[in-house]
Amino acid sequence: MKTEKKALIALSMVIFLILGFMVAGKSEGVLFDQPIMSFVHSNNNMSLIRVMEIISFLGSEAFLFPVMGTAIAYFTIKKRYLVAGLLLTSSLGSWLMNHLLKQIFHRPRPYEYFLVEQGGLSYPSGHSMVTMTMFLTIAYLLTRNKSRLSFNRRIWIGALAYVLLMGASRVFLGVHWPTDVIGGFSAGYVFYEAYMYVVRNKKASEVH
Repeated sequence: MKTEKKALIALSMVIFLILGFMVAGKSEGVLFDQPIMSFVHSNNNMSLIRVMEIISFLGSEAFLFPVMGTAIAYFTIKKRYLVAGLLLTSSLGSWLMNHLLKQIFHRPRPYEYFLVEQGGLSYPSGHSMVTMTMFLTIAYLLTRNKSRLSFNRRIWIGALAYVLLMGASRVFLGVHWPTDVIGGFSAGYVFYEAYMYVVRNKKASEVH
């Protein structure tokens, strides 16, 4: 593993743990939470709310589980077990990990900012974490056998742009503090690198 990647993983873990320690069990915002939420929610309109609702729905269990379930079943039937396994880990596996982390930190949602109904706990953001793991995995699968750098770059940039947009939608809709989203991104990235490390090591052992 490259030094830069190790540093990014370590930084993500530190950010996640520091934020988690700061927000654990707290209903109020920390750091920049309150100013960002106040600014965002003083500049919204119904059209933008509808757009953000659609974006947020695309990262919800109601949308992702049927779509990913269908994709996983398809690749399993085609005996493409690596693809099916990675899609399962990046969706259901990430969702389960997020649920566990939420029980540990037990941060209430910012109810005073709600623009839509949302249950459950707040840290880390599930939409942000699952979208991060899933779209990084999809980008990896789309680019792993491609040699065109420009194509690969567009795929990765597009994946990360969508992940950021998903996180922004959760803040805009008032169901997560900004630190929840950052924590979700950090946890999602670390989780992604963890299972990709296992996959890469397994492939390397098979070669030898």
